Amino acid sequence: MEATDLLKKVRKIEIKARGLTKHIFAGEYHSAFKGRGIAFSEVREYQYGDDIRSIDWNVTARFNHPYVKVLRRKENLLSCF
Repeated sequence: MEATDLLKKVRKIEIKARGLTKHIFAGEYHSAFKGRGIAFSEVREYQYGDDIRSIDWNVTARFNHPYVKVLRRKENLLSCF
């Protein structure tokens, strides 16, 4: 195989890869999860090991004790239609 043939094949692969990434970022990617995203569930006291980014600072300020937001995934139960 010559160098020119090899470069042609590499360019074809590059063009195909660019096309695939453009489709993913253009909104043509379909998630396995159905629904509208994440919904607030409750607030509970902070426990050792919880992610500090989930601390609800408003509730923590009211009660002078750290509380975290608990979120749950909202899924569409009728995803088969």
